[in-house]
Amino acid sequence: MGTSRERDNNIDETVVTPPTDRAGIRLAYGRRGAGAPLLLVQGTAATSLHWGERLLSLLEASFDVVAYDHRGVGRSTPAVEPFTVADLADDAAGLLARLGWPRAHVVGVSMGGLVAQELALRHPDRVASLLLGCTHTGGAGTAPAVPDALASAIVHGDTSATLRNVFRAGVKDPERVRPGAWEEYRDAASAMPVHPRTTALQIGAVSRHSTAGRLHRIGVPTHVVHGDADRLVPVETAERLTAEIPGARRTVLPAGHFFWLEHPERTAELVAEACSAPTDERVSP
Repeated sequence: MGTSRERDNNIDETVVTPPTDRAGIRLAYGRRGAGAPLLLVQGTAATSLHWGERLLSLLEASFDVVAYDHRGVGRSTPAVEPFTVADLADDAAGLLARLGWPRAHVVGVSMGGLVAQELALRHPDRVASLLLGCTHTGGAGTAPAVPDALASAIVHGDTSATLRNVFRAGVKDPERVRPGAWEEYRDAASAMPVHPRTTALQIGAVSRHSTAGRLHRIGVPTHVVHGDADRLVPVETAERLTAEIPGARRTVLPAGHFFWLEHPERTAELVAEACSAPTDERVSP
């Protein structure tokens, strides 16, 4: 194990150049901790900051953690043209290569879980294990439902109300949520707001993509995690994912969509469990 990295919120940048992109895609990322390589893949309209300081501080005790911003997000290359989930998976594979990681454990939530699935399908030698959180297989009709209060705030351009309503929709019980969870979400969303154009491009990419029918080819230990009160992605999707990925395990938490903000300690435990799964749990595609 290498020397532990100092906790540092400064953003590093690397250039990932897929074969089809002459200009290259610059991805911004934060890196901390020491141990086995761990790549964190966030969801729609989220940046690397949305993991929250509490969870990251727990993970860095055991892992060399990299949390990055998708193209079009944070300090990464702005997104102007449409892209695909496969493009995002290739971005992640390119980042792993630039980091010098032959393979890594991968945690993906929401859209990031779909990207993680595609990464394991397109670049199976790069993935050591998967934790898929609050996610689905993509395709038309998989965009998260938008509660009325959130839709109203968006229409009226009320940024403060939008953040508050997104958070309230994303957790199980806003009145009893873990102290500090709201502040972590608010600060992350305020520090690097995601442009609505990027969010629209991400939703479009998810709607045009599907891993259904290919999940039997995932051959690494996989743990599916979902909140029992997820208002954005129904908990039933976790059961379907678990059934279709050979050898996959499933954990349902007393949480909403943002389970990692609600239960960072339990999430860190689940990540550790997923990453320590015996290699004989791997299933040949």
